[in-house]
Amino acid sequence: MLGFSFGKLLVLAAIILVVWYGFKMVGRLDRQRRDEVKAASRDTVRKPRKSAEPAAEDMIKCRVCGTYVSAGPDTRSCGRSDCPYPG
Repeated sequence: MLGFSFGKLLVLAAIILVVWYGFKMVGRLDRQRRDEVKAASRDTVRKPRKSAEPAAEDMIKCRVCGTYVSAGPDTRSCGRSDCPYPG
């Protein structure tokens, strides 16, 4: 009545197996891709980044004009003639 012959059932089983293994292979490839992305992002996180921003400096207040200048050896004048810092 419905026409389920043995050959048709074998073809149907083969199609189901091909689709099943196809989905498994696609899932496996997707998982590998995600693992590679995670590994690459972990490697970049571990590497120290070179920042274009300078490191933080301590500042001191100029006793003449009140502006803040760096406290290191490269302290420069604020531009006033009575500034206590060189250059």
